[in-house]
Amino acid sequence: MENDYYQEILEIKLPRWEQLPDIDLYMEQVIQLVERTTLPFKVNDSKNKLITSSIVHNYVKHDYILAPVKKKYDRRHLARLIIITILKQSFELPTIHQGILKQIDQGDYRLAYNQFCQQLEDSIASLVSIVNDGNIIINRCDDKYLTVQMATITLASKLITEKTLK
Repeated sequence: MENDYYQEILEIKLPRWEQLPDIDLYMEQVIQLVERTTLPFKVNDSKNKLITSSIVHNYVKHDYILAPVKKKYDRRHLARLIIITILKQSFELPTIHQGILKQIDQGDYRLAYNQFCQQLEDSIASLVSIVNDGNIIINRCDDKYLTVQMATITLASKLITEKTLK
């Protein structure tokens, strides 16, 4: 049963920038998309939702995401919401926000988001290899992505730790 979980989590892929809707979405659509995308990365089994419209409004209020334009959200909003929703299980919101800004400053939204997706998938694969093979191989990434790599390793560790406690 546990090995099934590890195999399943290895097969989960976050949608890349190009796979995010290229049309603007309303709040309800955003919540559905982000919830569906991030659910496999939920660390614990609590009934609490990781994202709601109130949470999104709070993120806008605190400038963690850009304000919607005419009540519509674009890819930049979706990318930030996916990253925040996943990482807030391991980090405080100001830390996540600072990390997102750092990555965007070094490139652009598309590059920063796609790098996050790849790093998370690589981190999970590296840590699942400990469970399956007893070995871990983590290839150090470019310095400008080191923050993302460490954050995704932390989240992957937490996911696997929670699973092994059950």
